[in-house]
Amino acid sequence: MLVAATLLLEYLVPALKVTIHWPVILLVMYLLTLGILYLLVSSLKARMVKFVNTYLLVSFSKMMLYAVLLFVYAWLNPDDAVSFILTFLVYYLALLIYEVAVLVRLKEPEK
Repeated sequence: MLVAATLLLEYLVPALKVTIHWPVILLVMYLLTLGILYLLVSSLKARMVKFVNTYLLVSFSKMMLYAVLLFVYAWLNPDDAVSFILTFLVYYLALLIYEVAVLVRLKEPEK
């Protein structure tokens, strides 16, 4: 769905500069999100304290990894930095919404 939205946006608004590396960004972020969801779903089966600790640790680690990635890319490719960061942030928000929606759906109701 994000691929279709990106292609449609590039077609309809050619003045909008989407980085040429958007497929790589999307693939890396999607695979990382799937791995994170696997960890979180497995910790969701345990006590709530373990899930909360895992969620906070994973979220912090993911944000640090992404910050380093954005900094390094901006440092190495200053001409494409703004479009890369904006594309990255849009994908980050979309995948964050997906991650939260999956976790809310999988959470068992409290008894």
